[in-house]
Order: sequence, then structure tokens, then C-alpha cells
Amino acid sequence: MSEYFDPTVDNGAHDESRMGDALADHLLAEAAASLQSDTDADVLAEAAEILTAERVGLSLADRLAATSRPVTMMLRSGCRVEGTVERVGVHVVVLIDRDHARHCIAIASVVTVRGLRPALTAGPNASPAGGGRPRTADLTWGMFLRDEPAAHVRIVFFDGSALTGLPALAGADHVDILEADGGVTTCALASVSQAVRQG
Repeated sequence: MSEYFDPTVDNGAHDESRMGDALADHLLAEAAASLQSDTDADVLAEAAEILTAERVGLSLADRLAATSRPVTMMLRSGCRVEGTVERVGVHVVVLIDRDHARHCIAIASVVTVRGLRPALTAGPNASPAGGGRPRTADLTWGMFLRDEPAAHVRIVFFDGSALTGLPALAGADHVDILEADGGVTTCALASVSQAVRQG
């Protein structure tokens, strides 16, 4: 049985045409992949720049406002405070410890904090994932000290010395502490590392 031969068809040219089409498709696919890869790299580089800019803008107050985990702070006074963040202001943070004592801490007195997640993004008024408290930007020493004026507080200074009594007057930059002997000591808030009120 003889094989049919069509003189009008060049089988070799047809094979070459198919190979040329396959090569062209392959080259187009490689070019598209390369273009996509370049685009992905550009997008990733831009995202990294944005993330870096956001991280650079983060303050310790922002980081504290965004956590719901317990933290441990070492203060310049030598005190070590463990607790959960209750409120955060620009200059102070309130931690509640396991005995329900409230510690109002000057952010400027914080040396180290353990327990924060690595910073990704957060901003002013950030709140922890899953809900939580927003940052209270207007929280001040005065607000904390006037919260319960009839409750004793222990004032700890940057040098580690301490004073206990009733906050008789909380001014803009100082507090009068009424001591057990009836004496009044006026404390400059710029020197206060921590104020502790028992729960």
C-alpha cells in the first residue's frame, strides 16, 4: 500500500512553522514572566519603602497603644513593672499589674520594654487586632492623679527615691503630696518616673 503524497504540501515547512510558533510562544511567555517579575519587584520595593516610612514614624506610645499583651518595663529609677496597658498618652502610660495596682509611668523614664510584637504598622489612635482600647492622646499625670484624689499614691522619682501620700493638688507641671505626718511636698512632674495607686 503506497503512502499518499500531496505535492502542494511541504511537510518540512509545516514542521518548521510549528516549531517557529512554539519558539515564539516560549519567548513571549518568558518576556511576560520577566515583565511580571519586574512589576512584582517594583511593587514589593514600593511596599517596603512605605512600610519603612511607617515604622520610622512610630513612637513608643504608638507601640504601647497597639498591644494587648502583658509587657515588662525597666525604668530609669531601677523599677521593674509588669502589667497590661490600660491607657496611653503622649507622655505617660498606665499599666495594671496582676494585683490590680495602676502604674502611671512617664514614657521618658522607660529604658526597655519586653513583650511588644515586632513593629509592622501602627499609627496614632491604633488599636490592637481584635479590638481594644484606642490611644488616649490627652492622658496626663494630672488626669491620673485626679482620678481618685482620696487614694494614696506612691511617687517614684527618676533617681529611685519615693514618696507616698495623697495627691492634694495636681497642677500642670507639679503635684502636691500630703504625707502621713501632715506635711506637703511639691513634686516636679518632670522628675517623676512612676506613680502607683493600689487597686
